[in-house]
Amino acid sequence: MNKKKDPNFEISEIFMAKADWNRCFSGSIIRKVDENGIPFVFSKINVNQGYICSRANYQLELGEMLDELVLMVLDKGLHSNIGVTSMISGIPFFLN
Repeated sequence: MNKKKDPNFEISEIFMAKADWNRCFSGSIIRKVDENGIPFVFSKINVNQGYICSRANYQLELGEMLDELVLMVLDKGLHSNIGVTSMISGIPFFLN
């Protein structure tokens, strides 16, 4: 007996974060449910050489947070400082 398998589809939405009309970045948005049964949305967007990620209960709230993160990366240099490192065996390790 040969059972017909349903193809596995993953649906993702395109989501945009913008600093202004000339600086817009797109990524995907994922809708999930946490361990308490509360739905949330998550987005990961590539901005220049790094990523911004955010999670919120509502899509509008997520958009506002991502827009603010884009401004912090582009205008305030959020990703420009690599932070404090410690050399261990000649390899720099980042300290959180």
